[in-house]
Amino acid sequence: MKTCKFLTFLLLGGFIMLSCGGETKGTPHTDDHDEEPLAVPSTIISLQEAEDMYHRFGNQRVPLIEKSVNIDKEGDSIKPEDDRYIQATRSLSMEYKDLKAYLAFIEEQAKLANDTKISGLRIYFSQYKKGKNDGRATVFLNPIMEAGQKGDIRDDVAFAIKTDGNKSTAVPVGKLIKIPSEKSNRADLTMPIQNGVQSLAGNSLPWNPPPKNDPDDFQ
Repeated sequence: MKTCKFLTFLLLGGFIMLSCGGETKGTPHTDDHDEEPLAVPSTIISLQEAEDMYHRFGNQRVPLIEKSVNIDKEGDSIKPEDDRYIQATRSLSMEYKDLKAYLAFIEEQAKLANDTKISGLRIYFSQYKKGKNDGRATVFLNPIMEAGQKGDIRDDVAFAIKTDGNKSTAVPVGKLIKIPSEKSNRADLTMPIQNGVQSLAGNSLPWNPPPKNDPDDFQ
């Protein structure tokens, strides 16, 4: 009789645990409804606003760009139907995994350089040299950090990593390059520290002409 009462107690206890949502120890409790959806970032714009901005650039900037770059050696205009005609760069794409790898790399480099805090990512408009991608317009990315003394007006600057021996430091890029000369329009790394500088500028992005009659893209 005592055995029956004991088994009854165990069964009743197990039933109560199951009824109350008890689980086996070590089994994680997962509930898809526990996580709240992320709030929409303040940087998001509407599709219509994006379309308007894209269209406005196409109407006000593209004609000027294409007019200036489509000049032959004799100084004559190259017509749109000519195979040599260069369309203005309208978009740039980058593999998502490559972007994540770039972000992980600059974060690691900044951490190694005395745990420098990256305050943002700056996008620079630029252009390839002649002979590479038809000299098209492009962009490159570079992390920025806060500069100046405490109490000064905040001045975020692009930086690279300079290494002397075992010590790495985040240095504003302006201190690592020469001012471009009007004749060459080049900015070369200063020779004494050239081998000790790790650039954080990212490019190598595929350039794309404007989508042609693609109903699934911005027009």
